[in-house]
Amino acid sequence: MGTDKWNTVIEYLNSKPKATPKKVLNMLKTTYGKRGGGESDFEVVRNSWAYIVIGSLANKFGTKNKNKRIPFTQVIRNWVKSNDYQDIWCTMHLKKFKNKKLNRIEWGMASVEDFEKIPKDRHVKNLNDIWVSKKGKKIRATLTPNNKFPIRSSANAARNALLNIGKKDSVE
Repeated sequence: MGTDKWNTVIEYLNSKPKATPKKVLNMLKTTYGKRGGGESDFEVVRNSWAYIVIGSLANKFGTKNKNKRIPFTQVIRNWVKSNDYQDIWCTMHLKKFKNKKLNRIEWGMASVEDFEKIPKDRHVKNLNDIWVSKKGKKIRATLTPNNKFPIRSSANAARNALLNIGKKDSVE
């Protein structure tokens, strides 16, 4: 493999003034970094955000009269205006910080100031983008008719087993 393979990539990156080698390397590490050891806590939180958004919007969180027919962007705006959204946004959008006591980098909640830096219209657009995305459509397809996430059958079996503890007919 010669350098011919990478010439178009290098030319493209050179044409972008914001594409510094350090930034590109960090992006590549994120994309092609270590896999196989399971997801980190950060990745779990990051991947959960779409599920929280879809579940909250499907259940019209923040909307007072859920039976009234209103435009979907209004449903999103109602949730964005609520304290619930601000709390969950700050919880799910993690920031790195230096733990001086342990002398290491850790993840923590975003601050209210971080939340307020983003205009409400931008929050609405971001949530709508998640709703209409491919991933959002897949998540919506898994919702039950009453807009709840289904419980897997193995979880139901474990729940039933716990409920049947001590009953005479529950011999397994």
